[in-house]
Amino acid sequence: MKGKNRRKEQADDSIDATAESGFLGRLVNHSRNGNLVTKAVEVNGRPHLILLAKQDLDLGTEILYDYGDRSKEALEHHPWLAS
Repeated sequence: MKGKNRRKEQADDSIDATAESGFLGRLVNHSRNGNLVTKAVEVNGRPHLILLAKQDLDLGTEILYDYGDRSKEALEHHPWLAS
């Protein structure tokens, strides 16, 4: 997959998760023990990240995944990333 394992500063495209859009992934919250995992897939030659449930989820269960950012700067500005 083109661009695999690149840093975000090197990425060709990015998505502003704060902007209103049809991308529902922006509504998924963070937890270091989330019930979703990300998987990289290629669709029509373009890389995409999809979210998959680790197990069957009951209706109404909040869906969560680990944002994965553990940098000192991120934790200083967003201490909730540590939980």
